[in-house]
Amino acid sequence: MTQRSLAVLVVLNVVLLAALSVTVFNPTPAEAQFGANRQYTMISGGVTGRSSQAAIYVIDLSSARVAPLFYNGSSKKFEFFAGRSVARDMERIGDAR
Repeated sequence: MTQRSLAVLVVLNVVLLAALSVTVFNPTPAEAQFGANRQYTMISGGVTGRSSQAAIYVIDLSSARVAPLFYNGSSKKFEFFAGRSVARDMERIGDAR
């Protein structure tokens, strides 16, 4: 190994170490986070009358909203449906009595 190739490898290692330290010590915020002050609960289960589907209900505990997701096993895809407000539905049930 010549003196020049050794110097090139040392410089390359210093540059790589500097790039690594910049990325480690300056983390970027996560892009997938939403609703920092919210708490969520997930409930899973089967779907009545649909043998190849499973359901996941994501519930936002702070706003009492439910977002249902269905997984279709035959097509291997998720299906999203419109969310509902549990609080509003409970008010309607109370008004109906």
